Amino acid sequence: MITRLYNTEEDPAYCSFIWGANLTSSADVLANATSVFNTDLRDDFYRDVEDPRTESLREYCYGLVLPIICAMGIIGNVFNLIVLTRRNMRGTAYIYMRAYSTAALLAIVFAIPFGIRMLVHKDRGQWEEFGPAFYTAHLELYLGNGCLGVGVMMLLVLTIERYVSVCHPGFARPVMGPPGVVVFFTCLATVIVYLPSIFRGELIKCIFGSSDAFVYLRRDNTIYQQTIFYRVYKIMLEVIFKLVPTLVIGGLNMRIMMVYRRTCERRRQMVLSRPHAHAHGHGHAHGQGHGHSHGYLKDDDPRKFAEERRLFLLLGSTSILFLVCVSPMAILHMTIASEVYPSFPFQVFRASANLLELINYSLTFYIYCLFSEDFRNTLVRTIKWPWLKGKCCHQAEHENTRNGPSGLPMACFTKVDKGRHKHHITTTSGLGRSSSI
Repeated sequence: MITRLYNTEEDPAYCSFIWGANLTSSADVLANATSVFNTDLRDDFYRDVEDPRTESLREYCYGLVLPIICAMGIIGNVFNLIVLTRRNMRGTAYIYMRAYSTAALLAIVFAIPFGIRMLVHKDRGQWEEFGPAFYTAHLELYLGNGCLGVGVMMLLVLTIERYVSVCHPGFARPVMGPPGVVVFFTCLATVIVYLPSIFRGELIKCIFGSSDAFVYLRRDNTIYQQTIFYRVYKIMLEVIFKLVPTLVIGGLNMRIMMVYRRTCERRRQMVLSRPHAHAHGHGHAHGQGHGHSHGYLKDDDPRKFAEERRLFLLLGSTSILFLVCVSPMAILHMTIASEVYPSFPFQVFRASANLLELINYSLTFYIYCLFSEDFRNTLVRTIKWPWLKGKCCHQAEHENTRNGPSGLPMACFTKVDKGRHKHHITTTSGLGRSSSI
C-alpha cells in the first residue's frame, strides 16, 4: 500500500553508474548518460570513490565496538528502569530519570539497525524489499535522533529541577510543572521538531533491463538539503539539542557544586564550634571539650567529606561526559557533506562521533552505581544478590542509625542550611535517595 503512496524516483543514469548497463531500464538514457551525470548523480558521484581503509574502519567500529556499547547500554538502562521504579524512587526527579533512561534505551535499540546498515549496506544500501529501504531512507535517523533529543531534554529539565532544589529551595516545586505533563509535551515537541529530517534522504529504484526485478538504493536528497529552510533548520537543531543543553547543564552543575561546597564549609564550622560551646556552657574542662570535638569529627566529618567528594565526582563526570560525547556529533552535523565522504579522516571522525554519542547514553547506570550508595543498595535489594545482600543491608542499617530516621545525608544537609523552608530535596546529588544524572 505504501508503495502506491510513495513515488520512488527512477534514475537510470545513477543506476548505470553504480552497476552498469545490466541494471538500467532505458538504453536511450544510457547512451546519453554522460550528459545527465551532473544533474542526476548530483553529489552522490563522489561517494563511490571510497578510501580502501574505510571498509576496515567500518568493520571495527560498527561490527565490534558498536555491539559492545549497545549491549552495555541496553543492560544498563534496563537496570536503571528497574531500580527507578522501586517504591523508594518516587520523587519528581525520578520521573525525569525514568523518561531519560527510556529515551536512551530506545535510541540504543534504534542504533542497532543503523550499525547493521553501515556494516552490510554501507551508506548507499541495496535492498530488494521496499520496507527496509524506506525505513533506512526516512525513519532510521529520525527515530534515533528523536530519542536522543528527548534524552537531552529530560537531562536538561532534571538539571534545572536539581539546581532549583539546591540553590533556590524556596521556589515552588516542581518548577517546570507536573512532571508527567512536562515529559509528554517534551516528547511530543521533540518528535515534531525532528519531522523535517525525514525528507533528508530519498530512494532510487534500479530496474533490471531484462526482467521486472529491481533494487532500491538510498541517497541524500541534496536538492532538499541545499534549501535555505533546511540549512537554517539544521543549525537550529544543533543549537537547541546540543549547544544550549551543554552550556546550561555544565553551568548549572558548576553552580550546584559551588553552593554545596559553601554549605559544607558552614556545616563544618558549626560542627567545630558546637562541642566547644557545649563545654563552656556546662563548665567542662578544656581537655574534655577537646576530646569531645575529636570524637564528634571522627564520627561525622569523614562521611561528610566523602559525600561532598561523591557529589562533585557525580556532577563533574556527567557534565564532562556530556560535553565530550555530544560535541563531536554537533560538529559532524554541521560539516557533513558529500564532498568529504571519501576522506578517511572524516570517516574516522564520523564513526567516533557516532560511538561517543551512544557511550553518553550507555554509561548512566554505571555512573549511578559508582557514585550513589543508595542506588547500589536499591539495585541489590531488587535483584537480591545473596552474596551482597547481607553486607549492603547491614551498611544501610548502619547509615540509618547514624543519619536518623531518614537515612539521607542530603536531608540532614538541607535541615542545617535551609531548615526554614520545610521541604525535602529529592534532586540534589545522587547520594542517599537523591540520585541524579
